[in-house]
Formats: sequence, structure tokens, C-alpha cells
Amino acid sequence: MSLRVFDYKIPGTKNKCDCQPSLEYQNFESSYHNFKDDIHTLVKNNENKTFYKFTDGEYFWLTNHQVGSVSPGKRDSNVSDRDLTPFRDGVFKCDYHGMNLHPHDYENFKKIFNKEPDFLCDYVVGMVYNKWFTETFDGKIGLIGADVKLDLIKELCGKQEYLDYLKFNGFTDYIKMPQRYLCDQIDYADELLEKQLSKSKSKIFLIGIGHAGMALMHRMQKYTDAIFINVGSGICAYAGVQDNDRPYAADWVNYQLNDFDYSKVDVWKNNMWNKKTI
Repeated sequence: MSLRVFDYKIPGTKNKCDCQPSLEYQNFESSYHNFKDDIHTLVKNNENKTFYKFTDGEYFWLTNHQVGSVSPGKRDSNVSDRDLTPFRDGVFKCDYHGMNLHPHDYENFKKIFNKEPDFLCDYVVGMVYNKWFTETFDGKIGLIGADVKLDLIKELCGKQEYLDYLKFNGFTDYIKMPQRYLCDQIDYADELLEKQLSKSKSKIFLIGIGHAGMALMHRMQKYTDAIFINVGSGICAYAGVQDNDRPYAADWVNYQLNDFDYSKVDVWKNNMWNKKTI
């Protein structure tokens, strides 16, 4: 990998992010299609695998650098004195680790994992925005995320225009977690996962639970056989509150409801220029 600016394309998406990929990656497009094929095969074979998405926030969390989303009182934790053992141990128990194509993310990834990435996070988020996940796995796809956002998504799935946009008939399971400070209540979160996942039917789950995923994703495998993929803020996209300046999200339509109280929804940023109310 070399340090130059490259403008990669993922079919069905537009990218206007000013922090777009800046590393050379050989065969980006063919590797994207191979990654899709791999996911499809794993789901078809009813495999039980986890795909963890590693970014700068995860690096700051693991190194206890309490800035941005890692700061006390932000989304993930309300305390500064933290036991990071479940996160530092848990993230290595995930089957596959991916990163964004940014120079600092690559450097941080190598420091933590001492290996090349198993996949690119660019692919994962692109497959949210071009609706590949929902269209390909209709009838067998579930979500694991903040309770308020999943309640919102479930209401949106009652609107045919929203379903048509995502090219499917709705999510099969909604595995709900507390919206804030989940990292401070890992054991309780594990209990919630066991209770809900043991009754689930989905063969693939898309996950957005912040830094808690490092401690929890490998535990999910105990409660059901499925493919677990960390899509991060992709859950925000399904909830209609995604920043359109994120990579590959420029033309994503944030469908929103007239009669929903959005003050309850934790939105990290508010750069949504492509919204539609239904």
C-alpha cells in the first residue's frame, strides 16, 4: 500500500467525503465483488462468523485515548475509569477484522493486529448504501443496534416507499440494545443478546452498537448461528439519520417519518442534505 490519493468507486453509491480513501489498494473493484461472493456463500452455508469494522475510534478506545466518541459522556461511556480488558480480549476473538482505506487507519490497524486487514470497511458501508445487503438477504436479515433507532426503523418498514427503496420486505429481527453508555454495561448487554438472539431467525445480522461491539460481537456467536457484520453508522442510514458526507453516502436518501419524535434519537452529526419525509 502506498500513500497517494485514490478515488475508488463502489457501484450504486456516490462519494463526496473529504476524507475518502487515500491508500492504493490493488484490484479494489474485483476484491469488492469477491467480498460479496464470500458473504453470500457464508450465509448460504449457515456459517457462524464475525466481521469487525476497525476505525480510529476503536484505536482510541483500545489505547484509552479519551477524545471524540471515546470521551466520557459521549455515546459509548459515561465514565473515565474503564476496564478495557473485555474489549482488548474480545476484539481478537472476532473472525475477521477490516479497516478503512486511510493512512492513519492502516497504521493503527497494524499496531493493534500486526497483520494485513481481512477486508475493507469501504465494502461494508458501500453494501449498505447500494442496498446490496437488504436486496440479497431479504427474509433472513436482522439488525442489532440502539433500541430507539431500531424502533424507528421498524416503523419505517411499515411504509412501502421505504421498502421499495431498500429493495426488500423488511428486517426479520430487531435485537435492541441501550442507546447510550453500552460500554459501561457489557454483562447486561450480554444478557439482552442471549435473550433475543436465542429466539432469532435471521441468517445475517448488521450491527451498530459502537465500541461495545469489541466486547460483544464474539459473544453473539454463542446464541445463534449467523453472519455478524459490524456496519457502524449504517444503522443510522437505515434509521434515516445518516450524514450524507460520510464515505459513499452522498446520494443516500434519509427517509423520515412525520409523526416520530426525533429528539429521542442520538445523532452524532447532522449533515443530512438528502432527506425525504413519508
